[in-house]
Amino acid sequence: MRQMLLMTGMIAMLVSGTMARAGTLVGVKGGVDWATIGGTDASDNADHRTGFLGGGFVRCDLNEQYGVQVEVLFVQKGFEGDIHTVDGDVHPGKARLEYVDVPLEFVARFEGTDKIGFQIFAGPSFNFSIKAEAETEDGFENDDGRTRNFEFGAVVGAGVEYRLSSLSILVEGRYSSGVTSFAEDVAGQSVDVQNRVTAVMVGVGIPLGPH
Repeated sequence: MRQMLLMTGMIAMLVSGTMARAGTLVGVKGGVDWATIGGTDASDNADHRTGFLGGGFVRCDLNEQYGVQVEVLFVQKGFEGDIHTVDGDVHPGKARLEYVDVPLEFVARFEGTDKIGFQIFAGPSFNFSIKAEAETEDGFENDDGRTRNFEFGAVVGAGVEYRLSSLSILVEGRYSSGVTSFAEDVAGQSVDVQNRVTAVMVGVGIPLGPH
């Protein structure tokens, strides 16, 4: 929790300083994601889990083409496939992981028409685990205490912005990946497993300055 408060405070200072001299877009977005896992210790038969993601964002334009964006998103992650249960067995099932992700993205914008613009974005993401559980097809349930509370990740994506007189409609696709493993060490040995999430989102933004 202290990590999350410290990171939120640092991002808030960055955003407030940028807002003082730039056009700003504030809004909400949400959509559907397809999550799975990767890494050298990931299950070979891991399949995608369909989930939801959504939250708020602030985009601050440094000039007509470049800007920075901060988001706070609830993200459902996980996978379907082999679950290694605490009794040492392997069962087919589903792992449900839920996070609060805080991406800090650098944005490049490109004009299409007076009303339509395009953007690409990329940057680091600071992800905080809020729930981790597993359920197998034969009824085994487990609150998975073998996941780390924090995950460092990265995100990249592209989108379209349709500008109206008082707001903007946003449509975007993104891919995010854990850079660090979300799994705790086992018997003193590190476990290399990262979250992988592909998502499509729609949103609404309200300009607060030159836009």
